[in-house]
Amino acid sequence: MRKNIKNETLLLIAIELFSAICGIIGVILGILSLLSLDDFVWGKANERLSFIFTVLTVGFDFASTTTAIIAFKFGGLIIKRKESEGKEICLAEKFANKLDLYSFFFGLFGLLLSILSLLFLYEFMKSDVGSEIATVLSVICDSVSALIVLWVFKIMIKLNGK
Repeated sequence: MRKNIKNETLLLIAIELFSAICGIIGVILGILSLLSLDDFVWGKANERLSFIFTVLTVGFDFASTTTAIIAFKFGGLIIKRKESEGKEICLAEKFANKLDLYSFFFGLFGLLLSILSLLFLYEFMKSDVGSEIATVLSVICDSVSALIVLWVFKIMIKLNGK
């Protein structure tokens, strides 16, 4: 059974890494979307480019948020399995699982804000300022989510080495 839990932990680490990478890409795309609406950067605001970056941001935010909740659920299953086998679960492992949940919530807020930013680019809700504000808040939430996932990744790597 020990080898099975070790393999599951490695799978969990891979899920964490995927979530972090998607989150970081989402942050970068969100920043590019913001820059697309700035006259200073491109010479003039490019709403089409901003729309493309925002759509991509929504996609990567969705992937990051989905994998964060999968990591939380899967990590919880690993902890329950260890408990049922009578193995000791260290506080760091439980803490990392809670951090996955926090990452999910920050990622979810970032996803909702990036969707709102996208809606502000459509004619029926047209507002460049609204889109910029939603994007800035989305980038902040996504950054926090990605940092939390990287923290969990570090904890899991350390625990896996034991």
